Amino acid sequence: MLTITNITASAAPVQGRAALDIANEHFQAGRIGLALEELIYDLKTYREQEPEDWPAYARACQSHPICNLLHQDPFTYRAFAKPRGYAGDAVMMDYIYKLGDAGQALRKATPLGRAVFHATDKSPAKQGVRYRRRLIAELIDRVASHEAASVLAVAAGHLREVELSNAVQTRRIKEFVAFDQDEASLQVVAGDYARFGVRTIAGSVRQILSGKANPGQFDVVYAAGLFDYLTSPVAAALTRRMFDMTRAGGMMLIPNFLTGVRDRGYMEAFMDWHLIYRNHSDMWALASALPQDAIADCQVFDDPDDAITFLLVSKAN
Repeated sequence: MLTITNITASAAPVQGRAALDIANEHFQAGRIGLALEELIYDLKTYREQEPEDWPAYARACQSHPICNLLHQDPFTYRAFAKPRGYAGDAVMMDYIYKLGDAGQALRKATPLGRAVFHATDKSPAKQGVRYRRRLIAELIDRVASHEAASVLAVAAGHLREVELSNAVQTRRIKEFVAFDQDEASLQVVAGDYARFGVRTIAGSVRQILSGKANPGQFDVVYAAGLFDYLTSPVAAALTRRMFDMTRAGGMMLIPNFLTGVRDRGYMEAFMDWHLIYRNHSDMWALASALPQDAIADCQVFDDPDDAITFLLVSKAN
């Protein structure tokens, strides 16, 4: 039986080692789907049942032979390697959408890497990210159905939601600003979507909070994946600023990964992808910091796979 090296017994109890060894045996026998299904379940269970031991155990997973197999998947490995300094970058999102460099990455991957990539394709986290993209596009189209709308995407990434928006594709958006601190992401946005009238602005969350960056007011204001990385005080402060940048009658959308997402153990153990997860109470707490008399409607809801929760606030006229 294979064992994890360079860890203490408390960091990898017998049931933890066994789960990895069994998954590794499935991999060796070509049972990729079964291996991943059981591994993701076992990691989730271990994380919930042994919260004190989990951080050490998650690090220890990277010393197990199965890690080398999983890292042949370009999606898993990109998060772990962090070529732009953080997991969950815009290129990683493209892998989920199968856009941009996704095709090239898969062609360069080993057959096993491609198998792992496709086996995780319907994982809750990936499904949730795709749902988030569709929801944002639908929100833009809904607001733009009444009149020419203006839109602000904070931490825009590659802005792939515009490809699903009929309003953007038909040039019914009077102003679309993509705000991001990653210059490489903004170059992709400009190259792919400037023809639709999308304008890019380079800047950071800190600049928005300090008032040094003030893109203006918009009918739709959203931040697709940003809040997954923000502490509660920063998240509350940015929520207020985003609401300030929302015009009367406009809408603000804030998504965040849910605390109970099934992939969380896998993401932390093998992707070294650590997020700040939130539940419904956390999202309502963000809304409670807003001026209540300026809110026309407020909703908190989840995607169908219970991976991401959403705060949607309509501003009063």
